[in-house]
Amino acid sequence: MFKHPLEASDIPQEELKELFLHWQKIKGDKLMPARKDFNPADVPTLLPNILLADVEQAPRRYRFRLIGTAVTRAMSRDSTGKYLDEVPGTTAMEERWNWLVENRKPYLYEGDLVWSEKSFLGYYALGLPFSEDGTNVSLLMYGLYYMIPRDQRTIAPKDLQN
Repeated sequence: MFKHPLEASDIPQEELKELFLHWQKIKGDKLMPARKDFNPADVPTLLPNILLADVEQAPRRYRFRLIGTAVTRAMSRDSTGKYLDEVPGTTAMEERWNWLVENRKPYLYEGDLVWSEKSFLGYYALGLPFSEDGTNVSLLMYGLYYMIPRDQRTIAPKDLQN
C-alpha cells in the first residue's frame, strides 16, 4: 500500500502519527522544513524508529546518515554511512525515495521486508522530505514501524495467560 496525499488520520500507528504531526509543525507554511528545524530532543521516544538519508544529486544517490536502533535491529545490519545502492535488494525502496524527492510530499507505505532475512516482518514507512533551500529535497526522514504478523507471534500456554 502506498498512501498519498496523506493526513494524520491515515496513519494507524501512534508513533508515526506523532512524527508526521511534528514534521507538519516544524514545516509551518513552508513546502518542507530544513534539517535545522528538526531537534531530536523534541521526539526522543521516536528516535529508535527514525532513519535519515542525505540526497546527493548528479548522479542522484542516497547515503544513510543515521539509522535508529529499532531500524538496525529489523534490518539485521547497520548501514550508516553506506549508499542505498550498496545495500542489496533495495530497488523498490529506491523508487519510493525517488518519488519523495520528485514530489516533495510525505507518503505512507505498508509492506513486508521481502529483501531482508526477516521477511516475515511487515512494516510501515512514513517518508518525510526536508530541504535546505526551500525547493530541492536534500534530506529524507523515515519513520519506520515494524509488525510481526499475528500468525508468527508466540502464544503463551493457557496457564501463563492468567
